[in-house]
Amino acid sequence: MIQPNQTIGFITGGQLGQMMIQSFLPFRQNEKILILDGNKDFPCAPYANEVFTGSSKDFNSVLEFGKKCDTIILEFEHVNADALQELENLGKKVFCQAKYIKIIQNKGIQKDFYTKNNIPTSKYIKIKNKQEFLELAKNNKIEFPVMQKTFLDGYDGGGVTKINSLADINTKGFDAESIIEECINITREFSLICGRDQHGNEFEYPLIEQFFHEKTNIVDCITSHCEININTQSQVDAIAKKILTSFTGAGLWAVELFLDTSGNVLVNEIAPRVHNSGHQSIEGNYCSQFEQYMRIALGYSIGNTAEIKPSITLNLLGAENHIGAVKYIGIENAMNMKNVAVHLYGKISTKPNRKMGHVTVTRNTLDECWKVIKILKNTIKIISE
Repeated sequence: MIQPNQTIGFITGGQLGQMMIQSFLPFRQNEKILILDGNKDFPCAPYANEVFTGSSKDFNSVLEFGKKCDTIILEFEHVNADALQELENLGKKVFCQAKYIKIIQNKGIQKDFYTKNNIPTSKYIKIKNKQEFLELAKNNKIEFPVMQKTFLDGYDGGGVTKINSLADINTKGFDAESIIEECINITREFSLICGRDQHGNEFEYPLIEQFFHEKTNIVDCITSHCEININTQSQVDAIAKKILTSFTGAGLWAVELFLDTSGNVLVNEIAPRVHNSGHQSIEGNYCSQFEQYMRIALGYSIGNTAEIKPSITLNLLGAENHIGAVKYIGIENAMNMKNVAVHLYGKISTKPNRKMGHVTVTRNTLDECWKVIKILKNTIKIISE
């Protein structure tokens, strides 16, 4: 099943692809790397044998690129699924499979999938446009507050807004096909990374806890494990089993979970790929999520998901009011700290909230990690020249 010297195509070439490529360099066997990306400034470029410019959403761009590859790996799910299906029909290996991409990339279909497969999620309705949203609210069919999430193209908190009143629909609501979800009283947010290799072996990483920026809803910090009670763990295990039963075939799934005030674990969203919540696995686990995904795609058996040491990752985002050529402050100080790993993504320009890198701290306990994270937050700044 392992095919040395094959051509691997990455759609697209951002930091997730960069870390996947870096993870498999120790066992690379002359595989050729091709990258399709719509930008010139992307982190994977130094690792590519060839770079192709094109949109991941364009049928012909994806199809013609994929024809040059043996295995195609998606960095994120916003890819033309019809082109991926055609490539599968041509015998290309695509990770993740087109039939699952079609489910994941549309939030309406994704929520219906949860319901059909008895995967716990928040209550919701679907709307076609803002007018339908207004009519439902005027007829008291909506109990505020609610979350509106557009079916398509939501990423890093985009396409999501909280609606507190009828007036908010006009001022903040999206005029697009959307799901309207009840607001959950969230106490904690987790990430479950699980999957299956091409040999049928399944895996699950220790449950990750996520901490978000209050304003941007972008992940701020992630921990390599978290303390939860038996009831919560049993719910997480049941969800993992349902995910792997519902998504057959090889792949890696990052499942965003909410824990509500009643102790219920609910699925928010699923990403069919490596995820921002798994960055700490590079230093914190024996086999990182990035190496794991490359093992899966290239036909190797799965690696050990156990934690080596407690770790916390801090995401490094572009500072507010700074746009242009990037300047890093405090990076060298972080590099000189014991058991602190700095990862910069090689992006030449910054803008507010752009993901520019991350720093992972490993210590004997999470409490020790948090103390260092606090120092790093006050040390590192990403601004423009």
